Amino acid sequence: MRPIAGTLITYVGAREIARQQYRDDGATLTSELSMGGRHVTIELSRAIPRVTLRGGAQPVERDLPAGTVALENFDWQAYALVAERFADAASATPVQVFVPSRGATVDGSVRVRPGADGARVVELTIGALLVTVDVSAEGQVTHASAPAQNLEARLEGAGAPVIVARAAPDGIAEEAFEVTRGGVAIRGSLWRPADAGAPTPVVVLIAGSGPTDRDCNSALGLRTDAFRLLAEALARRGVASVRFDKRGVGASGVNFAAEAVTLSDFVDDAAAVLAQVRSDRRFGAVTLVGHSEGGLIATMVASRARVDGLVLLATAGRSFRTLLREQLARQLDALQLVELDRVMAAVAEGRDPGAVPPPLDPLFAPGVRAFLRSILDVEPVPLLRAITAPTTVIQGETDAQVSVADARALAASRRGIRLALLPETNHVFKREASPTLPQASYLDPSLPLAPGFVDAVLEGVR
Repeated sequence: MRPIAGTLITYVGAREIARQQYRDDGATLTSELSMGGRHVTIELSRAIPRVTLRGGAQPVERDLPAGTVALENFDWQAYALVAERFADAASATPVQVFVPSRGATVDGSVRVRPGADGARVVELTIGALLVTVDVSAEGQVTHASAPAQNLEARLEGAGAPVIVARAAPDGIAEEAFEVTRGGVAIRGSLWRPADAGAPTPVVVLIAGSGPTDRDCNSALGLRTDAFRLLAEALARRGVASVRFDKRGVGASGVNFAAEAVTLSDFVDDAAAVLAQVRSDRRFGAVTLVGHSEGGLIATMVASRARVDGLVLLATAGRSFRTLLREQLARQLDALQLVELDRVMAAVAEGRDPGAVPPPLDPLFAPGVRAFLRSILDVEPVPLLRAITAPTTVIQGETDAQVSVADARALAASRRGIRLALLPETNHVFKREASPTLPQASYLDPSLPLAPGFVDAVLEGVR
């Protein structure tokens, strides 16, 4: 094999989020990965299959046993080595996938099929996630995609993907929405009934945790279109809506220090959106609708700004520290839980937690510790108790992330809060008979919203 080198760029939609520069001398593939201000170096050796990672929270060096491949996020050229090691995998073949930065190994399957002119196509499946990678006859990755995460990788010089914007459904007028706070543009969509008169009631939709966009989709594997579907349903019933990409996501600005972001930044962004909507004389009553972590943000905005209604969707009734520990207790052993408590205590106090065990490392990466410190011990019930705006709490009974008990705690925080419990409804307000993960509706935007959900939201719109 002759030496090769190149650069692969990863996009979410048409936006660059990561860059890989690599060189392969036939014995070792060395890659420099840049993503969100972080830089790591990964080496994959062939003679003795081994992975080395430098620049992460902690260095990694590990031999790879037979049947195991090392695949770091955005390390697309590593799939060329997968094509070599599994050259005979004409049908789906079990594989162990080691993710170096996480120190975790997951089960998957791999298939390698022939492409044109001696090329190969690698198909890796992990649960509901499918990754497809094209490898040239010379061993160079030329293209990769993970549709469920809206990810696409292209060679440098190929240009960004051309994204055809989805038009609003018939009968709905669409306008681009933009507000700037602290130099960062927050962009989204305003939908209203095409024949609406003034003043029209309007809702501001606030998305949940992570890199979630205006439609309630995420590059981390969430494809629901839940907010888009809700916005359409509201417009059909005479209610306008504004939904927006969080800072650093989608069309919104990225000109800020991501590692310094705190909960207050998201609250201030949502407050700026609210203020601009309220200043628009076409609209009457303004209701905040927050989903999951967005419900906490909506509550914090409503505690300091006038709103005509507040609707909390699948919003926790306990601190993030309590909720996270409960969720992880299902996956960790007793010693790991002790480590979890130690790490959370250090982060909450602004101290360096030192070595973070591999199962916890992605959750407590240095780049998110400022945010975690700002949210870990925020208690939503006292916040909600102090708000006078009419409030509705809506909760699905088969939600795997937030419980009915959380919704009841929020509803009991003060008199007059309306509680709607929806049977066979999950965290993204689609129909699921069981709370067991994974759930198909997290990856299938064509599935409709759960029965009764839109009516429940409309009951809370003032």
